[in-house]
Amino acid sequence: MKALIRKELRENLKLAVLGLVVFTVLVVWSWRDYAGMMKDVLLGLRNLEGYHLQPVGSGLIFVGTAWLCVIFGAGLGWMQIFNERHRDLWAFLVHHPISRTQIFFGKVIAGLGIYIVAAGLPLVCFIAWAGIPGHVAAPFEWGMVLPIVWLFLAGIAFYFAGMLTGLRRARWYASRTFGLGLAFMVLLANVAPNWRFWQILAAMLIGIAILATAAWGGFHSDGHYQGQPALGKLGLTASITVGAGVVAFFVTFLAFVLLDDFFPNLNLFSSDDRRWSMYVMTKDGTIYEEIHGSRSRPPKFVDLNGKPLMDAKTGRMIDQDEFNRRTCNEIPVPIASGKQSLKRRNPPTFFTFWQATPDTIWYYWNRYGRLAGYDIATRRFIGSVGPNGFANDLSGDGDRFNTPDQDRYPSVPSRTLQTATAIYQTDLQNRATRTLFATEKDEIILGATDVFPNGNDWDYTVVVTKQFVHLLTPDGKEVWKTPYEPAYPDYNRVRISFLEAPGQSALWFAPSLSANRKADWKLPTRVIWLARDQGVLKSTALPGLNLPKGEFPNRAAMKISPLLPPAFWTVVYLDLDLNVNEIWPAYWWILPLISLAVAALVWVPAGWWLGRRYSLTLQAKLVWAVFHLLCGIPGFLAFLSIQEWPAREACPNCKKLRVVDREKCEHCGADFPPPERNGTEVFEPLTAVK
Repeated sequence: MKALIRKELRENLKLAVLGLVVFTVLVVWSWRDYAGMMKDVLLGLRNLEGYHLQPVGSGLIFVGTAWLCVIFGAGLGWMQIFNERHRDLWAFLVHHPISRTQIFFGKVIAGLGIYIVAAGLPLVCFIAWAGIPGHVAAPFEWGMVLPIVWLFLAGIAFYFAGMLTGLRRARWYASRTFGLGLAFMVLLANVAPNWRFWQILAAMLIGIAILATAAWGGFHSDGHYQGQPALGKLGLTASITVGAGVVAFFVTFLAFVLLDDFFPNLNLFSSDDRRWSMYVMTKDGTIYEEIHGSRSRPPKFVDLNGKPLMDAKTGRMIDQDEFNRRTCNEIPVPIASGKQSLKRRNPPTFFTFWQATPDTIWYYWNRYGRLAGYDIATRRFIGSVGPNGFANDLSGDGDRFNTPDQDRYPSVPSRTLQTATAIYQTDLQNRATRTLFATEKDEIILGATDVFPNGNDWDYTVVVTKQFVHLLTPDGKEVWKTPYEPAYPDYNRVRISFLEAPGQSALWFAPSLSANRKADWKLPTRVIWLARDQGVLKSTALPGLNLPKGEFPNRAAMKISPLLPPAFWTVVYLDLDLNVNEIWPAYWWILPLISLAVAALVWVPAGWWLGRRYSLTLQAKLVWAVFHLLCGIPGFLAFLSIQEWPAREACPNCKKLRVVDREKCEHCGADFPPPERNGTEVFEPLTAVK
């Protein structure tokens, strides 16, 4: 095996050097990009907002690593097989005095060694550079490295997929590249939004193991399905099924999109009878109902009495553009769900850029709940700021802020930070904090947001506690205070509208989806008009509306579900963040039922017919029938792709079509007739000795 490994290393040396050079260029490019950005910061030529200040998590290194790992891994695996694709070379390879399993592992050891050195070495050096203090003026955690690790592992999946593609005896334009579909799904596991570390790792390792097993099986049969070990057949079937499912899904989705574009009246993804509406307030404080029907018709705007809103200039019903110019600025207030405080939310990132002073960059570090400062010139950590002020370390006295909500306005950072009982304003120039608002008694803060109605100008801060809603000015002065009614948690959607009249606003209290569902979607929405130094001007209760929930299952899902395997819906159901199930708990089973019915009525009979046509054994037909029932059209496509389908000829004895790869007719048991004599025979036919 050592000689085989040396041979593989020697043959793929050029590819290894090319990969090492390309990955090194990516790393150097990322380093130069960060160095140039910090130089511009020192000269005051660049605003920090919107840039990746930790190069390990930058889009450049992420996208570059993804593309290079995928291309290099797949190309390396394919090249190791392509080098022996000539029949004589392949025969020479497999007739070495070692088993085919040893040949396979010899190739894999050499190939993965090349991949680790060419792709892994530059990335490890880059991560080490970013993690050493003094190189990067931004927080560093080992968790930031995980996306790069996942991409590196995905490259290994593509390595085995490339090897499987080179091994399979199938057409390039048909199913030969289906193994890449499973590698693609392994790559997508990196961006699964709700998965944890162990789930992503397990999915990647399982995908890599399946592809490796399929490639190992291909070595035993020169890429054919027949002649493989049972484990190799299972790996090949699983990998081709996933690839077929990916292809079927994208082809179907693309066909629906094209048909929807060219024939919009078909309404493939929407329904003409699906109506929903919402309340919208104009700048003068008037509430209108915005009614939506099908996407082919514009929305309608009516007042609370159902009278259409007319455009005085044209005398016709107002259009959407004109109505949008009349609407007021509306800001939602993020409210903690359930009984948890805001600090229990999942933070979107490891850290958030907060503010830059002339010599320091400040970040909110989610792990510590404090503002961490980094000197721009030395790029080293200098201390942190918490509710009790400045500390030289990251822990302070254990005091920490709640995670700020930066999802809605990522380019306009918040000006305040909060704990469960107070709102703080920071003075980072002097490395100090001051209390802007504090609750009374046992009251806690459910949510707060800073309001920037005119771009970057901080005008107000809205604070929502369990009992009251407060509107504060930047200096902490209370503009107004009103009770939180209807009460939390049944009403957990709060938003504020700022009107055209100076100092006037409107506060909206909308019911939660779960509470509204229990009330059959009849809970009202309360609106309160308030003014500076005057308090409540008036209030009203708006009746419940048809929410924009559509139908479940919707039309697009109903059309695609017959083309998806029944087992797919089980995975989706278990993985969903089931706000959907809280709203429509009785209907989730319709989609897998449709898939199961189509599989039972179409794909199982089709597979059984093919099995009879090519005389598969009863056991094989039963196994494939169960497989088609669970996997639907991807399973049927895999069945077509991996099974060998020999030619059929008429049996001279029973006149039925028989497959040519068997010694005897499967119908009557007769042998193939000997070839006709044409005078070119060298040997006399054997005759029995008497």
